[in-house]
Amino acid sequence: MAGSSPLPGGGKVPAGWLAGLKAEGGRDGCRATAASALGVGVGLLGLPLLTIGLFMAPLHQEFGWSRAQIAGASTCINLATICAAPFVGRLCDRVGVRPVALASLAALTIGYLALAAMNGSLLAYYITWLLMAGGGVGTSGIVWTRAVGTFFERYRGRALGLALTGTAFAALLAPPLIGAIIASLGWRVGYAALGAVTLATIPITVLFFGERREVGVRLGRLNGHSGVELGEAVRSRAFWVIGMSVFFAVLGMGSYLVHFVPLAIDLGVSPGTARGLFAVIGLSMLFGRVAVGTLLDRLNPTRLSAVTLAVPALASLLLASHAVQPLGAMTVAAIILGLSAGAEVDILSFLVARYFGLRAYGAIYGCELMFFAAGSGIGGLLTGAVRDAVGSYEPALIGGVAVFTLAGLTILLLDVLAQPVRAAREA
Repeated sequence: MAGSSPLPGGGKVPAGWLAGLKAEGGRDGCRATAASALGVGVGLLGLPLLTIGLFMAPLHQEFGWSRAQIAGASTCINLATICAAPFVGRLCDRVGVRPVALASLAALTIGYLALAAMNGSLLAYYITWLLMAGGGVGTSGIVWTRAVGTFFERYRGRALGLALTGTAFAALLAPPLIGAIIASLGWRVGYAALGAVTLATIPITVLFFGERREVGVRLGRLNGHSGVELGEAVRSRAFWVIGMSVFFAVLGMGSYLVHFVPLAIDLGVSPGTARGLFAVIGLSMLFGRVAVGTLLDRLNPTRLSAVTLAVPALASLLLASHAVQPLGAMTVAAIILGLSAGAEVDILSFLVARYFGLRAYGAIYGCELMFFAAGSGIGGLLTGAVRDAVGSYEPALIGGVAVFTLAGLTILLLDVLAQPVRAAREA
């Protein structure tokens, strides 16, 4: 049996995969991590973003909207995130995460019901998404990862990996379940079902989600590390390196998460098979999230991040190739994408805590999330526009090779240009 590892405070933590989490975070930490996984899956960058593609065909059939117009919902989500994330992050730093999460879950629920009742106005569709997303930013990683970070330090990557598996479960379960509801009962019931799932998350959040009780939230004393303030972080090179690498990665990955189902259909598979392939992404994502989170605690996080962010370029090459059978290529590509999809959130959460500490974690994460939102919004909209203009996703696939490669190369600059916050303070 493996030995034990020291905690930052001097205690010993069993080296077992789950035993270490239980010993460091305790019962409350484990509950908060589990509740965070649910919140991440249901939250703004989970179900709302992952299910846009499922509604493309029925909304096009009923209202005549193009794919680019429908995919504009992702741009609304990300535009609202860009505007609201820094303020939501500061609010979390001041009042705590639970009230912010509850208010945002309520906003998402109301938004789904409004979508279910819409009458065909594209402007109303966009306004609904903007208001829903603006109110729902408090269900993004800003909230969930901050809470988890207050319970864990040595095993923070592992805990964040578990918390962020919520997106993987959403990608795994939403396509077959919501897709079946849409197929049998219609798109309006599909939106209502998403609202019901979000509403059911509220009592779980009340009971099990929160920060470490002894943390002085208002004073920013998190796990004994003060970290840096927002202004100092924004003036650092590390802030911009992390932000740009995340932007490039999500520019590519956001396109896949929105367009993978219609892309697969264009390549010749049935709608049911396309949804099944998207579920493969979810299953692979589940493994990838846990693996990346665990390895962040053990390996050089910059080099691991570079590999993780660049690997999806292989999936883009595979899908753009005409030398392979479409179904086989899409299956392998789905596995590759799933292993890396969402890892940018693990990496962002881990690196923000590593390079800036936890004093102003919410505010700094919120500002970094602007890069994430910009990449996701531009990627989804641009990919839809390319498909509508040329009748093929191939130019977007080739572009994906470039942006994923740029993401991996950019993050490598951290080792040259920046120091973790504690090392910088001790130097």
